Order: sequence, then C-alpha cells, then structure tokens
Amino acid sequence: MNRNGGMLAMLVLMALAGHAAELPAQLRAVDGRSHAARERMVVLAWTGLGCPMSRLYLPRLGRLAREFTPKGIQFFLINSNTHDGMGELRALAEEMACPVIRDAGGTLARQWNVTRTTEVVVLDAQGRVRYRGAVDDQYGFRKDGPGVGAFRREAPRRPHLRRALEALLADREVTVKQTEPFGCALGLARPAAPGKVFFHEHIEPLLQMHCQECHHKGGGGPFPLETYRQAKGWAETIAEVVADKRMPPWNADPKIGHFSNARGLTTDEIRRITAWVKAGAPAGNPAHAPPRLTWSSDLGIGKPDHIITLPRHDVPAEGRVPYRYVRVKTNFKEPKWVRAAEFSSDTPEVVHHVLAFLQQSRWRRRAPGEPWLPRFNPFSLLQGARPGEFRYWIGRNQKYMRDFSVGQGGGMNGYFLSGIVGDRPLVFPEGRAKLLPSGASIVFQVHYEPNGRPHRSTSRLRLWFADAPPREAVDTRAAATVVFKIPPRDPNYEVRASYRMQRDALLLSLQPHMHLRGKSFRYEVEYPDGKRETLLNVPQFDFDWQHNYRLAQPKWLPQGAKLHAIGVFDNSPENPDNPDPGKEVYFGLQTYEEMFIGYFDAIWNAPRPPTK
Repeated sequence: MNRNGGMLAMLVLMALAGHAAELPAQLRAVDGRSHAARERMVVLAWTGLGCPMSRLYLPRLGRLAREFTPKGIQFFLINSNTHDGMGELRALAEEMACPVIRDAGGTLARQWNVTRTTEVVVLDAQGRVRYRGAVDDQYGFRKDGPGVGAFRREAPRRPHLRRALEALLADREVTVKQTEPFGCALGLARPAAPGKVFFHEHIEPLLQMHCQECHHKGGGGPFPLETYRQAKGWAETIAEVVADKRMPPWNADPKIGHFSNARGLTTDEIRRITAWVKAGAPAGNPAHAPPRLTWSSDLGIGKPDHIITLPRHDVPAEGRVPYRYVRVKTNFKEPKWVRAAEFSSDTPEVVHHVLAFLQQSRWRRRAPGEPWLPRFNPFSLLQGARPGEFRYWIGRNQKYMRDFSVGQGGGMNGYFLSGIVGDRPLVFPEGRAKLLPSGASIVFQVHYEPNGRPHRSTSRLRLWFADAPPREAVDTRAAATVVFKIPPRDPNYEVRASYRMQRDALLLSLQPHMHLRGKSFRYEVEYPDGKRETLLNVPQFDFDWQHNYRLAQPKWLPQGAKLHAIGVFDNSPENPDNPDPGKEVYFGLQTYEEMFIGYFDAIWNAPRPPTK
C-alpha cells in the first residue's frame, strides 16, 4: 500500500486514467547508448542492487525482455537509488537483455509515483499507463502478522506482467490494471528537514547494536549499513521493516521464556528510526558518531585451530537445489573438544543452512574420558503411530534408512554443529565444549537457496579447540517423528513428538525445525510429577529464520522428564510458501516435503542447581 497519502493515490488514479507523465524521447543507458522511448509500447521495471526481491526477479525480467522485445515492446530496467554505484550498474547491464537506466535524482520514479523496487509500469504506444505493479505473485511478504518475513512460491500463480503484455499485443483490455509490488523502498534523494533525531548521534548506535552483525561488508546481510550514505539510501526500507518487525528477525513469543540471544527493537527505538526517516534522514555531527565497529575473523578468541573447506558447488540462479552431502575425514588421532565453531561462505546470500553430523562406528565403545551420550533408537521416529501401523510407516520411510544412518539419525537424532542463516557463531562459555572423537568423519548437509544469479559457492567450517576436557560436555538431541500425513488444503494439522530424559539434564537451548508448511511450534516440558511448563512458543514459524533459542537461565530437567514438541502445519492455499496445497504431504528430506524436529542442547548427568 502506498504510504504517502491521498494525493499520491490520486496521481496513481490519474495515471491509470491516461493522464500519465511523458517519457523523454530518448533514454540514455549506463553503457552510454541512447534508446528511443516514445511511440512504442514500453515496460519500465524498477530495480535495486542490494534488494533481495530485485535480484530474484532479474532472471524473469530478462526472459520477458527477450521474448517480448522482438514483438515491439521495449524493456527498460530503471535504478533510482542514490546509493547504488555506476560501476555495479554497468556490470548489471552486461547481464541483462534490456537497457539499464540510471534515474539520477529519481526523476522517472517521481513522475510515475514509483516507491519501491520490483514495480513495473507498462505504457502503450500513446504513453498511457495500462498496467502497474508486481511482475507476478511468486515472491513477496506475508501480511498475517508481525515478525513474519518473505515467502517464495514454487512458481507464480498470477503472471501479471505477462498477461498485461499479451493483452496489449492482442489489442485487448488489460483486466488487472494494478497490483501491489513487493520490493524494497527506493532510496530517492530527499532534502533533510529540521529534526531532533540524527544519524551519527541516534541511529548509528542502533544499527551497530541490532543490524551490523549481518549488515556489514562481507556479512550475511544483502547490503551493508556501516556508513551514513549506505543507511540514508536504505532509510525508507529500514523504517518499514522495523515497523513491521520483520527486522531484526526474531519469532519467539515475548511473553514466554527469556533468551540470551533475543533480538528486537524497543518501541522507543522504532519511533526514533521513524522520526529520523520522516525528517529526511539527516546526518548530524560526525564528531558525535560512535567508534566504527570492526569485524574480526577470530571471534575474539584467536585464530581457529582447524579449518575444513568444502569443494565448490555451482548454485543456479533459480529453482530448488537438493540438499548437498559432503563427507570429510578428520584424521585426528586423539579426541578434540570444540569450544567454538563458525560456518562461513563466500556466498552467504545463497546458503540457507549447513548441518554437520559425526560419522563413526555405531557400536564403538566409549573411550576413557568421553562423556556419556544417549544412543539413537530408530524406533523413536515412529512415535505417533497407532497399533497396527508400524509396518506401514517403516515401509514408507525405508528409502531414508541410509540417510538415518548418517551420524546416528541423519539429523533426526540431533547434530554435531549447525550454521543457520542469521544465527551467531557458536562460542561456548568457559568450561563447556562439544566432543569430536578421534577418527570420526564429518558429514556436511548444505542447503542452498538461489537468489536470482548463479554462484560458485564455497563453504567452510572453522573450529577452535579447548586445551583440556571441559567440565561440561554439550550434546544436541531431538524430539522427532516421521509419522504424519498432512491432508490436502488442511490449514491446521498438528504433529507431536517427545523426548524422555534418560539422565538428569541441564537444558541449554531449543531449535524448532519444519519446512515450508510450518505454521507454529512450541516446546513444553512434562515433569515426572505431571506438572507441565511451556518453555518456548513460536506462533509464526518462518522457514527462513530457524533460530537456536538459547535459554537465558538453563533449565534443569530430572531423569524421566519429557520434552514435548508440538507443531502445526498449514497445507492450505492461503500459505504462500506452500508448494502444492492439493498434495498429501509426508516426511521427506527436501524442502518441498516436510520434517518435524525439535532440537535441543543439553548437558547430561547435570547436578541439580542449588535452590535460591
């Protein structure tokens, strides 16, 4: 929805009625060549270099341009952002099948009242606006609540731009004349007005505290926010995503539990950002800026002791990429204790997650000094099956037996290490670590998400070892099941799984895992005396942000306590992420299938903390 009030809405209606602004006779592209822009059908498509939505739509715009340009429709890719550089735009122009126009000063954007990237404006040969809005409905943002992020459909259901162009070529009326585009707010040049909130004094400290962890050069965010120029260019987008609570990403119900890694801005901080943007994003006094943050590769604990680099992988520009598995032999002759670990990639924008599993002899004896760890019981994955159904579910999941054998469960029993998009590196406090047994192999599961451009991706795992065995050994386990059959179009299908504590345990963190139909997830603990307590509630599960929720105060669970994971799946057409609402959905390893896993970190044989 346009946020600039009734006057701009009136301008849109005037444009749709035929009172459009006029294009210049020639548009000069970033490569220096001029192109005729009048007396022909024209598509003006706005883009932005750092906008994830824009990148996703570039391949589709390129295909449409190649298809319709020979039929007499001229495509122009328009960039109106003040913060996007000419060098990068020229590089983009070499990839595109249409001219790239630098809209210096935002003249074209203001003429047609375009406020965000991915919006297209279609003009007929008389210069009248015949369609404006989204390219299609494949990518966008959910509207059903705060904290819910982007969605990606398997394919577009409504190809708005294509239908408009086909109607024009057939001399038919365009039936859908306007839709809502989902993109980033344009970074147009705006004069700063008098205000009380300034970048260096009030906004830069917030960006350092809440944003720059990802949004720094080389970080996992799609663009950096380290300088005033960068922040001013993204000011409108920043105000929008913090007001909608899409950023910083955090999905836990704030009324339940306390977590040491919780993210979020206070109401006052959001108001401060909004006031700064409304005032034109004034710079303030650089002398009052906080010291610039530096991003060390050593996590503040020195150089890593060991680095594992995975072979490069070619990630396509579009489509679904099956999980990639890579096995690496460690060849350590003695056990190692991992006190810190970090997954990194030279293409963090396309790596959704990495899981690492330990592969070793299932029946090996526990070596002297190694901690007790629970063994994996494969039949635990059949929990929820009714009497007489076990043979059916075993047969249905027989094809996954090889996968379940990886690391004693293939992720259904836990994992060794994980790297999840948007999560922080793992650094244990003094006295805690994870065991890497001697002679073990590490099997990596890498999940890629294409972002509109092909990439050659290299991922690596950096490890820091403790000098001596720790006081407490951390273990990752899971409450999981493969017993579910989600009916077609069911918006609220509940699945449950439980894990019974075989020893006294100190619970450290919780990490829900579902796929694209995941709707909500919560953890409850049931104590031996029957008392129940909710530990975490994620009312709006988001596949793109699968946080490891670290308890601010670890929870002691006695032997016999049960950790319950309760989740709800949305297999309805109203779920925009849903690959196929008409399909009956079972357990599977790929994203278009489903999983139900409630991971948790624990310390076994933990003594009961003293009562206060």
